[in-house]
Amino acid sequence: MPSKLPSDSGVLAGWPAAAPQIVGVEQAADSVRTVLRLARGMVQTGRRVDLTGLDAMVGRLCAGSLDLPPDDGRRMGRVLAELLVEIDALHASLPNS
Repeated sequence: MPSKLPSDSGVLAGWPAAAPQIVGVEQAADSVRTVLRLARGMVQTGRRVDLTGLDAMVGRLCAGSLDLPPDDGRRMGRVLAELLVEIDALHASLPNS
């Protein structure tokens, strides 16, 4: 006999519910932050850095932020502003910038 689920459950019994959308966007922001900090550390020690793909990472992060519900989007707006400060600091630390 098949088990019955409440009609409003939206998930299978015993299976975890999907993580809120903001979790993935926050993880993407953490990834960008990590790349920026590693790159800045490398530049400060005189090593060359390849930032190929950083623009795509940031673009996906921005797009994901725009898809969030308004309250989450506003919260991510502050995170994006903090990342912009880190991007500017990286840019300022690059030779010939």
